[in-house]
Amino acid sequence: MSHSKWNVSVECTDPNSQEECSQIFTTDCRKQMTTAIYQFLPVKATSRIVGIDFTAKGSAMASFKWNDDSKKMDAAVVSSQALLKYTDESYEIVRLHYPTGNYSVMSVGMSKMFPADKTLKSITAMLTCYGFDGSALFRDTTIKPIFESTVALAVQKDRQKCISKCPHYFKPDQDHLPFDVDKERAVTDFQVKHSNLTMVTHLSIDRIDILQKSIAVWTGLISVSVFVPVMDAKKKNQTEPVLTRSRRFLKDKLKEVKFKCKCDLLIIYARNPEDEYPTNYMRNLAIKQVKTEHMVLLDADFVPCPDFESRWFQSMRRVKHKNPKIAYVVPVFEGAKEITAADLPRTKSELKKIVSAENPVIYPFAHYSSPLSHELTNYTKWYTSFKPYKLKGYEDVYEPYLVLNTKVTDMPLFDIRFSGYGFNKIQHTMELMYNDYTLEVLPNVWATHVYHRISQFKKQFLNGPLTRLENRIKRYEYVSEIMRKYRIGPCSNAKS
Repeated sequence: MSHSKWNVSVECTDPNSQEECSQIFTTDCRKQMTTAIYQFLPVKATSRIVGIDFTAKGSAMASFKWNDDSKKMDAAVVSSQALLKYTDESYEIVRLHYPTGNYSVMSVGMSKMFPADKTLKSITAMLTCYGFDGSALFRDTTIKPIFESTVALAVQKDRQKCISKCPHYFKPDQDHLPFDVDKERAVTDFQVKHSNLTMVTHLSIDRIDILQKSIAVWTGLISVSVFVPVMDAKKKNQTEPVLTRSRRFLKDKLKEVKFKCKCDLLIIYARNPEDEYPTNYMRNLAIKQVKTEHMVLLDADFVPCPDFESRWFQSMRRVKHKNPKIAYVVPVFEGAKEITAADLPRTKSELKKIVSAENPVIYPFAHYSSPLSHELTNYTKWYTSFKPYKLKGYEDVYEPYLVLNTKVTDMPLFDIRFSGYGFNKIQHTMELMYNDYTLEVLPNVWATHVYHRISQFKKQFLNGPLTRLENRIKRYEYVSEIMRKYRIGPCSNAKS
């Protein structure tokens, strides 16, 4: 699964022999973003593998003259990597780097023996390039296991028997973070009319100003979780003073927010300011506060359309079936940098007029940066729809914003291992689908992303190959668990 386009081809020196064939991967490289493709190999613990031989061939071609800029040369990377994860959850990374510059195919390789006290659990291979505009080619990437000397030769030759078809991984505690937190609850006393829909969102303290924009047109109920990092007492012995200052700062900031809604805030004070933002943990906390039958899940940097709740209610009146396991999709848009919340359209007809302009200042969300993420919504159909419509098929990169029925007893929550940036919303939609949910798009509501500076977590994800690789392993292990939980494919006969 990659947002970057990779071209895959096969080249054979002897068309009658597969052993003489090479698989070739080529892609465009970008200066400001990591381009990568992956393969996950879950390994049986009984395989008695003690090391690997890792070999590959690669080449690069840049769109500038390398010798003219040494800084560009230092920043550019073309690499084949393998993350070796052990059964004790520790890992090591083996890297095969190719030199910077324009060159034809070059062979690199190394052997890696595992520590004597480690047992291999999985190998995740990554082909990647970043730090320059140009192209890269990879071919003959091979990972060969090194077995214990007592393993029979016939077993060593049949390497597929080392791969676990339905691996079983440790699932982290979904209710607790791996660091200490304090919780504090606050509720605004703003009175609202009876409501059956709660807006659910989350944010960190540095984004508290965004909350004002997102709730400017929301007059109903809202559940918000706020993440506030504080010092670690073990390191600085400053936890209480910093905690006091953080509480005072947050209290002052909340006074500036002009609530038109009844807001249930849950504030999380984390013991270490360097902790990665626990995205899905924060979502779950806000969800658990909801008391209405339905909730709309939005990130804090999305502004719902005016009269969202009444529009949603009107759409529901057109729905004849009452299946509680329908996840209603809220189409999302984004505005150009100069667009403010005050500039956003108030009606669907206004929105359609802006989007259809020759140079639109508002357009479907991630249309240019990651078009597959919301393509399934089918915006073309949405523009002319007056009643909810069911989506056909499912894509594992789809990450819609949803309205869900909170009374479904087995409604999946978000998986808290996904923090920071990457896959945190996709995994939830994926499990909803395997939990027999269907997706229908709401015709008269939408939300718009308002520009703000990019978060440090997104920067790390886009520009950091290691961050991407670590996130990818979480994805593969999560998907393995989903296959086992819902007995999919090779896990159809697996025990829970």
